[in-house]
Amino acid sequence: MRASLLRFFLPSRRFLESAILSLCLLFSLDAAWARNEVTFSFANADLQMVIKEVGALTGTTFLFDPEQVKGKITLLVPQKVSPEDALQLLQSALALHGYTLLGKAEGTWIVPAAKATQAETIIEVVPLDHARADEVAEALSWVAPPGVRIVPYSPTNSLIISGNPEVVEALIGSLHGKGNRAEGQ
Repeated sequence: MRASLLRFFLPSRRFLESAILSLCLLFSLDAAWARNEVTFSFANADLQMVIKEVGALTGTTFLFDPEQVKGKITLLVPQKVSPEDALQLLQSALALHGYTLLGKAEGTWIVPAAKATQAETIIEVVPLDHARADEVAEALSWVAPPGVRIVPYSPTNSLIISGNPEVVEALIGSLHGKGNRAEGQ
């Protein structure tokens, strides 16, 4: 009876091996997670070098014109950051220097912010038949998102709409009655 009690209270060798293996895996996974976060501080560093470091850390392919994207940058982060945080920090720092990130199929382009907005702008002229251009422009200006400009042109009773191509097309669709309507209307 004493032997069976002893066997009941003492764990088996297989149980001990499993427990030790589990603890080893737990500690090794903790170390692997810690390796994902890195120290991310640059003082008066070359912008292209910081971009290269973030690209290596995140696995992101950055494309840019070295003649346009240049300068010095300082990023001082007191704690370790994840690759995603490093990318967001780079994006914020680039914005402060007048650059933006454009995601394309071939990689992430770094371009001057002014050039990025020019590339994504469309201008459409919309003639109106049954309403006055100045009244429609006034009404649409209240619902148009930022970055979309609506100007009436009275001599031809038309609207000149400029901005993001998708938004401009949606506005024109709503003018022509092609917008999303609730069922039954």
